[in-house]
Amino acid sequence: MSNLELPKTTRLAEKGEVPRAYWERIDASQAANFVEGFVLSEVENPEQLFRFYAEVNVNNSRLWEVLTDLVTMLPDVCACIFGPPGDDVTYGEYQEKELVMAVLGSLQKELTQDCFLEFGLIYNDEDVLIEFYVAESKYVKVWGVDQQQFRQLMKQHGIPEFEEMRFVDEFPKVRVPLTSLDTEARPTGEVISLLRKAFVSE
Repeated sequence: MSNLELPKTTRLAEKGEVPRAYWERIDASQAANFVEGFVLSEVENPEQLFRFYAEVNVNNSRLWEVLTDLVTMLPDVCACIFGPPGDDVTYGEYQEKELVMAVLGSLQKELTQDCFLEFGLIYNDEDVLIEFYVAESKYVKVWGVDQQQFRQLMKQHGIPEFEEMRFVDEFPKVRVPLTSLDTEARPTGEVISLLRKAFVSE
């Protein structure tokens, strides 16, 4: 039983929707408990440019709010990364963070609910890597350097830490286009084109 609010465009698959070979995974998904929370792994290797990696489950209606607070961990310039799940990611050019967030804010609905689209924000130089990446099922992957700041942001949003958690992407699922549920939503291809126009010099 799950009390995590998923995006309306995705749900766990049922046995009639997948080959029999996946039925054990269907049973496992029905027994799994999906909740708001995060898991964090520390990185001990000094050669790595990030000090921790975390994965965050957040109710979909709160995703944008949490993401905009996480972005305060980035410096004043950053780049947007985006693309369809399982495809090569497009890296945008570095721009003022405020400008990047203004563009993303205008596409907030599609970015937070379209499960055929992944996106994130990154800052990377010779010494540091900070990245937030929203995966297709709309949980957040975080690579960062300041654990204390990250944990404080999670605490502010009431998102608890767990040693282990389940994520929807681990199991067979069904996705539908956002445009099939919301006639005013932009199609995935249009959103990707808008992001490319805003962040990539042709």
